[in-house]
Amino acid sequence: MKKNVFITGCSRGIGNEILKKFSSSEYSIHGMGMKKRKYNNFEYYNVDLSKISNIYNFKKIIKKLHIDILINNAGINKINYFHKISENEFNKVFNVNFMSAYHFSQAVIPGMIKKKWGRIINISSIFGEVTKEKRSSYSISKFALKSLTKSLGIEYSKYGILTNSVAPGVVNTDLTKKILTLSDKKDFLNKIPIGKFAEPKDIASLVYWLASSDNKYVTGQHILIDGGYTLL
Repeated sequence: MKKNVFITGCSRGIGNEILKKFSSSEYSIHGMGMKKRKYNNFEYYNVDLSKISNIYNFKKIIKKLHIDILINNAGINKINYFHKISENEFNKVFNVNFMSAYHFSQAVIPGMIKKKWGRIINISSIFGEVTKEKRSSYSISKFALKSLTKSLGIEYSKYGILTNSVAPGVVNTDLTKKILTLSDKKDFLNKIPIGKFAEPKDIASLVYWLASSDNKYVTGQHILIDGGYTLL
């Protein structure tokens, strides 16, 4: 029987590479993204997760999808000094990066308990491990996601539900190119022992394994995939 996979933020970057990894006959895919897209081979939902009302509404839908593998990948950033970030801006970042994962995990766990099998993968960030100036709202949301991962690992592993978070470093995506200045890129590269940025497929490969039946014993972990950045 095919396993049902749900991936948020699947229309670009890391999420799109994760989507490609699961695009086989073994899985029935449900995807979500901000961009309006048409896919012929799986169910795609265009939802703005920055609005908490949209999260509440979709939580009702995801409960009915019998999800076996949930991948909370959606994420946005707001780069500014902490005292300049408005409450509205902070709420948008927190809704996308944390509250969607919180509510969607709540929605799928009861079904996973019944099956005695499930996988929840949260896409965090190195900024859920360390931080950097002007990244306060993003870091706060990713630290919260790390805590959610550990909490679910403690509570639900006994039911065969393995929850882990993957924390990428700097990844070569369109979003990275848009956000980082040339100076930022040089600064990061000087601090990455491997000497290069990750590619989205590097992250997707780890996520795929963690979500598979091959993973039988890794749970509650916050796994850094950063080329050694956080070693310094």
